Amino acid sequence: MPEPTCVIALPSGMSATILPFGATLHSLRVPDRAGVAGEVLVGQPEPAQRRAARSFHGATIGRFANRIREARFTLDGTTYDLSANEPPNLLHGGADGFDQRDWEVIAQSDTAVTLRLHSPAGDQGFPGALDLTAEFALHAPGTLSLTYRARVSEACPVSITSHGYFNLNGGGDIAGHELEIAAPHYLPIDAQTLPAGAPQPVAGTAFDFRTPRPVLREGEPGFDHCFCFAPEDTQGDRAVLYDPTSGREMRLRSNHPGVQFYTTPSSLCLEPQHWPDAPNRPDFPDATLRPGEDYTHRIEMIFSTRPQ
Repeated sequence: MPEPTCVIALPSGMSATILPFGATLHSLRVPDRAGVAGEVLVGQPEPAQRRAARSFHGATIGRFANRIREARFTLDGTTYDLSANEPPNLLHGGADGFDQRDWEVIAQSDTAVTLRLHSPAGDQGFPGALDLTAEFALHAPGTLSLTYRARVSEACPVSITSHGYFNLNGGGDIAGHELEIAAPHYLPIDAQTLPAGAPQPVAGTAFDFRTPRPVLREGEPGFDHCFCFAPEDTQGDRAVLYDPTSGREMRLRSNHPGVQFYTTPSSLCLEPQHWPDAPNRPDFPDATLRPGEDYTHRIEMIFSTRPQ
C-alpha cells in the first residue's frame, strides 16, 4: 500500500507534504523570485523507502535530538541507560526514535495538520511516558510553523526538532548560499561529535556567522556544531539563509537555546534544539521536562524573496 501523506498549501503556491510516518516534512515547495514554486528540501527518500532504511531527512526527532554521551544520564539520583544506536552514544532518540513511528493524524485542514504520538514509559530507556503532538501549519504569505507540545508522567529530558536538509535552489551545491546565525557562541566537538567543553565565542573563528557569509569557504571542511543562544533568548531570528540564484530567503525562528548546523556538499541542516548532551551537563541550559509542565517548541521558517 502507498505511504499515507498529508498535503497543505497556500494560494501563493507554497505547499508542504507531511508523512505520518516519522511526522516527516517530506516536501516543502516555495516560490522563487519569479513566483515559480520549487522544492527546497533535498535528498528525501521516497515515502515507501523510509521503512526499509532509516533516514532522518525531514523527520521529527525525539525524545532527545542530537547525542547523549555513553547513552546514559542521571536525573534526580537515578541513572538511566538508553539505546546506544551510535555506540557508545545515543543519537536522535535511539534505535527506534520518533522518526521511526507511525503518528496518528488527529486534525487536518487546507493549511494545517496535527499529528499525535504516545511514547510509553521506558521507551529507548527514557523514564516515564510522554505524549506529544506535532502541528505543521502554513501562514500567508510564506511561513511554515512547526509546533511540538509534550507532557510527561515522570521527569525526563526532552528536545524535539525537525531534521530538514535544505537547498533553497532545489539542487546543486550550497557554496553560493549565504548564511547568518545570530549566536555569539558555539560548542566545540570531540571525535564523537559531542561537546568538548564549554561554549566558545564565535568571534575571530570560522564559526562567526553573525554577519552574512558564504555557507562554506575555501578550506573549510564543513560543520556539525551546535550554535548557542542565551536561555532567556526565546524569540527572534536564529538564522537567515539566502540563495542568490533563486532569490529565496528563509528566516528561522525558535524558542530553544541551540541550533545544530550541519552541512553536506548539496544541503544543510539548521536544527533548533536543546544543547547536545545537556542531560549530562549541569552547566548547560536545563532540558528536563517534569510532570505538570508543558513542553512547547515552536519553529518558524519564514520564506520571502529578494530582487535580482
